[in-house]
Amino acid sequence: MWFVETSSEVLLLGLVLTVLLGHDKHAFFKDLSIYSSGIVLLFFTTGYLLSTIVVRSVWRGRTLWSYSAIATFLFFIHFEIMNVGLGGAFEPPDRIRIAVAGACIAFACTLAGTLGLRTWVQADNK
Repeated sequence: MWFVETSSEVLLLGLVLTVLLGHDKHAFFKDLSIYSSGIVLLFFTTGYLLSTIVVRSVWRGRTLWSYSAIATFLFFIHFEIMNVGLGGAFEPPDRIRIAVAGACIAFACTLAGTLGLRTWVQADNK
Protein backbone atom coordinates (compact mmCIF):
# COMPACT_ATOMS: atom_id res chain seq x y z
CA MET A 1 0.00 0.00 0.00
CA TRP A 2 2.85 2.38 0.84
CA PHE A 3 4.34 1.92 -2.65
CA VAL A 4 1.03 2.78 -4.33
CA GLU A 5 0.63 5.87 -2.11
CA THR A 6 4.15 7.08 -2.81
CA SER A 7 3.93 6.41 -6.55
CA SER A 8 0.67 8.35 -6.69
CA GLU A 9 2.27 11.25 -4.81
CA VAL A 10 5.19 11.29 -7.25
CA LEU A 11 2.98 11.31 -10.34
CA LEU A 12 0.53 13.88 -9.03
CA LEU A 13 3.23 16.21 -7.72
CA GLY A 14 5.08 15.81 -11.03
CA LEU A 15 1.87 16.86 -12.78
CA VAL A 16 1.55 19.90 -10.52
CA LEU A 17 5.14 20.93 -11.24
CA THR A 18 4.62 20.41 -14.96
CA VAL A 19 1.56 22.65 -14.96
CA LEU A 20 2.88 25.32 -12.55
CA LEU A 21 6.45 25.62 -13.79
CA GLY A 22 5.77 25.20 -17.48
CA HIS A 23 6.26 22.58 -20.10
CA ASP A 24 6.82 22.17 -23.80
CA LYS A 25 3.39 21.65 -25.34
CA HIS A 26 4.90 19.10 -27.74
CA ALA A 27 6.70 17.14 -25.01
CA PHE A 28 4.28 17.14 -22.06
CA PHE A 29 4.95 13.53 -21.03
CA LYS A 30 8.70 14.02 -21.32
CA ASP A 31 8.50 17.05 -19.02
CA LEU A 32 6.19 15.16 -16.66
CA SER A 33 8.70 12.30 -16.44
CA ILE A 34 11.56 14.74 -15.79
CA TYR A 35 9.66 16.47 -12.98
CA SER A 36 8.54 13.11 -11.54
CA SER A 37 12.15 11.87 -11.60
CA GLY A 38 13.13 14.98 -9.67
CA ILE A 39 10.41 14.25 -7.11
CA VAL A 40 11.75 10.71 -6.64
CA LEU A 41 15.22 12.15 -6.11
CA LEU A 42 13.83 14.67 -3.61
CA PHE A 43 11.94 11.97 -1.71
CA PHE A 44 15.03 9.76 -1.58
CA THR A 45 17.69 12.35 -0.71
CA THR A 46 15.70 14.12 2.00
CA GLY A 47 14.67 10.89 3.71
CA TYR A 48 10.96 11.26 2.97
CA LEU A 49 10.72 7.69 1.66
CA LEU A 50 12.37 6.23 4.74
CA SER A 51 10.39 8.31 7.21
CA THR A 52 7.02 7.55 5.60
CA ILE A 53 7.68 3.82 5.33
CA VAL A 54 8.71 3.68 9.00
CA VAL A 55 5.68 5.67 10.14
CA ARG A 56 3.32 3.66 7.89
CA SER A 57 4.63 0.37 9.27
CA VAL A 58 4.47 1.30 12.97
CA TRP A 59 1.55 3.74 13.19
CA ARG A 60 -1.61 2.18 14.54
CA GLY A 61 -3.79 5.27 14.98
CA ARG A 62 -7.46 4.70 15.48
CA THR A 63 -8.62 7.70 13.49
CA LEU A 64 -8.80 7.47 9.74
CA TRP A 65 -6.89 10.67 9.08
CA SER A 66 -4.09 10.47 11.67
CA TYR A 67 -1.47 8.86 9.41
CA SER A 68 -2.42 11.26 6.64
CA ALA A 69 -1.81 14.22 8.94
CA ILE A 70 1.59 12.82 9.94
CA ALA A 71 2.55 12.17 6.30
CA THR A 72 1.52 15.73 5.40
CA PHE A 73 3.66 17.10 8.21
CA LEU A 74 6.57 14.96 6.98
CA PHE A 75 6.06 16.32 3.48
CA PHE A 76 6.34 19.91 4.75
CA ILE A 77 9.51 19.10 6.69
CA HIS A 78 11.20 17.32 3.79
CA PHE A 79 10.11 19.97 1.29
CA GLU A 80 11.81 22.61 3.44
CA ILE A 81 14.91 20.43 3.82
CA MET A 82 15.10 20.21 0.02
CA ASN A 83 14.45 23.91 -0.47
CA VAL A 84 17.12 24.97 2.04
CA GLY A 85 19.56 22.35 0.76
CA LEU A 86 19.25 23.69 -2.77
CA GLY A 87 19.54 27.30 -1.64
CA GLY A 88 15.95 28.27 -2.40
CA ALA A 89 14.95 26.05 -5.29
CA PHE A 90 11.70 27.89 -5.99
CA GLU A 91 10.62 31.50 -6.03
CA PRO A 92 8.50 32.34 -2.93
CA PRO A 93 5.11 32.41 -4.73
CA ASP A 94 5.86 29.11 -6.50
CA ARG A 95 7.22 27.62 -3.28
CA ILE A 96 3.97 28.29 -1.42
CA ARG A 97 1.80 26.87 -4.22
CA ILE A 98 3.98 23.78 -4.59
CA ALA A 99 4.10 23.17 -0.82
CA VAL A 100 0.32 23.51 -0.47
CA ALA A 101 -0.37 21.34 -3.52
CA GLY A 102 2.14 18.74 -2.32
CA ALA A 103 0.60 18.69 1.16
CA CYS A 104 -2.88 18.21 -0.30
CA ILE A 105 -1.59 15.43 -2.55
CA ALA A 106 0.23 13.72 0.34
CA PHE A 107 -2.89 13.91 2.51
CA ALA A 108 -5.23 12.64 -0.21
CA CYS A 109 -2.96 9.77 -1.31
CA THR A 110 -2.29 8.56 2.22
CA LEU A 111 -5.97 8.88 3.16
CA ALA A 112 -6.92 6.78 0.12
CA GLY A 113 -4.20 4.30 1.09
CA THR A 114 -5.50 4.11 4.65
CA LEU A 115 -9.04 3.49 3.39
CA GLY A 116 -7.76 0.79 1.03
CA LEU A 117 -5.70 -0.82 3.77
CA ARG A 118 -8.63 -0.87 6.19
CA THR A 119 -10.91 -2.38 3.55
CA TRP A 120 -8.29 -5.01 2.76
CA VAL A 121 -7.75 -5.90 6.43
CA GLN A 122 -11.50 -6.11 7.08
CA ALA A 123 -11.94 -8.40 4.07
CA ASP A 124 -9.17 -10.68 5.39
CA ASN A 125 -10.81 -10.82 8.83
CA LYS A 126 -14.13 -12.05 7.43
